[in-house]
Amino acid sequence: MRILFFSITVPFPATDGGRIRVLNLLEQLARTEQITFLALQTTPEDQSGIDYLTGLGIDCHLVERSPSLPSVTMDTVIRAITKRQPVTVSRYYSSKLEKLFHQLLDQKKIDLIHYEMFHAAQYSLPTKIPTLLSTQNIDSYIWKRLAKETKNPVKKLIYWTQAKAFSRCERESYGEFSAATCVSANDQELLNRACPQLPVHVIANGVDLDLYQVSEVIEEPETLIFTGSMDWYPNEDAVTFFLKSILPHVRQSYPNVRMLVVGQHPTDKLRQMVELANTDSEVIITGRVDDVKPYINRASVYVVPLRIGGGTRLKILEALALRKAVVSTTIGAEGLNLVDQQEIILADQPDQFARAVIELLDDAQRRRSLGEKGRERVEKNYGWPAIVENLRQVYHNLVN
Repeated sequence: MRILFFSITVPFPATDGGRIRVLNLLEQLARTEQITFLALQTTPEDQSGIDYLTGLGIDCHLVERSPSLPSVTMDTVIRAITKRQPVTVSRYYSSKLEKLFHQLLDQKKIDLIHYEMFHAAQYSLPTKIPTLLSTQNIDSYIWKRLAKETKNPVKKLIYWTQAKAFSRCERESYGEFSAATCVSANDQELLNRACPQLPVHVIANGVDLDLYQVSEVIEEPETLIFTGSMDWYPNEDAVTFFLKSILPHVRQSYPNVRMLVVGQHPTDKLRQMVELANTDSEVIITGRVDDVKPYINRASVYVVPLRIGGGTRLKILEALALRKAVVSTTIGAEGLNLVDQQEIILADQPDQFARAVIELLDDAQRRRSLGEKGRERVEKNYGWPAIVENLRQVYHNLVN
């Protein structure tokens, strides 16, 4: 099958959950399908990513942008107003990218167009070719959660405005596609509510089971870890929440506990928070690392104190694949259908979350049991080959 895979970003290097997902989809699809990949340059490293994808046999097309990271300009604001789009969508518009998209459709025989994430939906156009919108989360839902959580009245107004803009834009756009995919049943319900006539299929997040495998779990005593891109506000909020409201409770039982915060682009706000938290024990911000697995292997407990988010968390699947005991909020584990107290421990209140962490630090056997059960669940339900086979079936149903 000849697929035009339209993505706003290049997924390699796979530095965040979204890129990890797209990279694994492409790696699996390239084995059996003819992929034409089109993307907008958003980081200086994107060319190396294009080289990697080309090595997989994918026909790649990258539109350069200067500055490379999409910024909010006056043109962006004007487009957002005239097109009735959220600013965070309009900032990814490029006339060069749109022109190249049309050229590729004219020059190549394409069986299906795959639009990756809602930000690519603004490039959709009327065509007889089947189209699929692949979502990783529902943006309006995240903005509503942001508005609900913040106590700053100015930010609350901004977040609610963005939530309404996304809701309107989503409702108007969904009907343009032949079908859509999402990563969880919760997101499927939200999509069905916004556009009842749109066929929506769940294509779960997954994990590379060969890559995320350890023969022996190696732990450093009293070590906790959180991983994720730290310029993604829900991750920053999660770490801030943990340092302010949860870690002090843990320190009452484990005064020397260490906290690893692993992920690219830590903000100044987070660094300042860590400086305050370091008065009694060690909190380490690593920034971007080449390989997150050794850091996860070192930890005694993997924590996911998320209060905001949508879709599902790849970070949890990766931790479980490495047989780590995970403590998460309900929102953090949303959509993964993990069994509380058997495969994961769920806790939403700071004192409950801290107590769960303390109990796991107390009990090595309990940590091992949770880790083994978690690995079993990941092996059963979240391997990429089986997940992408489900996506292939969606493709074939649309084309045939």
